[in-house]
Amino acid sequence: MLKSFFLEKKWRLWSWGGLLLLIVSLWFQVQMTVAINTWYGKFYDLLQNAGDYVDKPQEGIQLFFSQLISLDYILNGFEGDLSFVVIAFPYIFLAIFTGWFTRIYGLRWREAMTFNYIPKWQAVESEIEGASQRIQEDCNRFARIIESLGLQVIRALMTLIAFIPILWTLSDKVDIP
Repeated sequence: MLKSFFLEKKWRLWSWGGLLLLIVSLWFQVQMTVAINTWYGKFYDLLQNAGDYVDKPQEGIQLFFSQLISLDYILNGFEGDLSFVVIAFPYIFLAIFTGWFTRIYGLRWREAMTFNYIPKWQAVESEIEGASQRIQEDCNRFARIIESLGLQVIRALMTLIAFIPILWTLSDKVDIP
């Protein structure tokens, strides 16, 4: 099942190129998750210190909205603090693209397996009822399971690797009895 997609010359570009594209896409999503985690810290610190802006409410309101919808990061040549909009919109588009491409990738994988197995089923001496449907359903199940488990494992490992330094830094403040 893996051989028919990853080792066949006809499917090599789809298999390896698509896998690379999915891994890069997942890496960017994890980096955006780290960025949103950092943003949460700054945003909640701002909310926690709202009392500091009682005498100057306009400054507090300006900081609040700059945390949410400011495009200053883009306008200043990608320098400074990220706002929620600058993080969330690319993440949404990337997540939609990744979901769409994952489905296309799974379809190509099923197509490669189907083309590999149909000649083998046709060479069987005894007649098997509904062989083509069985091939399609089995290939579909296999591809969906591998697709979901594979992407979840890769995303989980990347998230773990990305957040270990953050957690390590935060653990300095924790006293273990």
